[in-house]
Amino acid sequence: MNERYCPLCGENHCEIKTNIQKKDLVFLYENAFGVNVDRLIDSDVDYMHCTSCDLRFFLNKKGQMPTGDNDFYNSLNQLPWYYMEEKNEYQYAKNFIKDSDKVLEVGCGKAAFAKFLCTKDYTGLEFSTQAKKLALQNGVNIENISIQEYSSKYPESFDVVCSFQVLEHVSNPREFIKSKLKILRGGGAMIIAVPSEESFLKDCVNGILNMPPHHTSRFSDKSLENIAKIFDLKLRDIYHENIQPEHIDMYKSIQWAKKFLPTPMIDKGVMRKFINKFGLFGKRFIQIPPNAYGHSVVAVYEKP
Repeated sequence: MNERYCPLCGENHCEIKTNIQKKDLVFLYENAFGVNVDRLIDSDVDYMHCTSCDLRFFLNKKGQMPTGDNDFYNSLNQLPWYYMEEKNEYQYAKNFIKDSDKVLEVGCGKAAFAKFLCTKDYTGLEFSTQAKKLALQNGVNIENISIQEYSSKYPESFDVVCSFQVLEHVSNPREFIKSKLKILRGGGAMIIAVPSEESFLKDCVNGILNMPPHHTSRFSDKSLENIAKIFDLKLRDIYHENIQPEHIDMYKSIQWAKKFLPTPMIDKGVMRKFINKFGLFGKRFIQIPPNAYGHSVVAVYEKP
């Protein structure tokens, strides 16, 4: 097998944690959302772990990270909960943004974050054409252009560059972050929010949206800390949200199933279905610890 290189730090200290069959990914997406991903997944997928920076990521047999396309995301956009108007991470992130700051949001969806800001100098970048139409309904204009292209046109022109639930989707996280830093002025803030691998999500079985082609990577706190080292940044903070109301049922269901079964990435067995069925009753006895980490983590960096 060819050497596998980490898409974040570039090192080749990578190990295969498990293998996921293409047919299982195709089945789970179709079963959960009625979305056909057969064209996007061209082989079985290896789930990798970089022992240098602690990134977890998915690679196909060609050594590529299989990602979604515009049609794929437009299909998911039809789900009423896919783009949430309010997120805990928005409330936290705005604490690092001054009224005078020029803000760029990469992968902005329909630009819901713009409504949380006092600054009017906001620009959003988003590939999804459907999301752009939704943003226009709120009076916010966004550009269907990549951060790589946009940063080449406007280097060092923003005080804050942020992305919420985006980094885990991209096929080349290293180049994505480099482009964000290219467009950021010295002393500016880079804000990244991703699903937390320290949270209950790491134990979610058949959690298809945390797998390709939707998510291509997973971030622990250690991997977020290492971003500062890799790109020579100052790490200002790492913030974990609490369990949010919309995730309570999911948290309890996962903890219930853990009492009886291991937590592989995919399990279509009869016993899993049996435990999940009785979890509709059993999860009511699951308590949520006050210090339990929620779905998302926010990391804030400063460019020297």
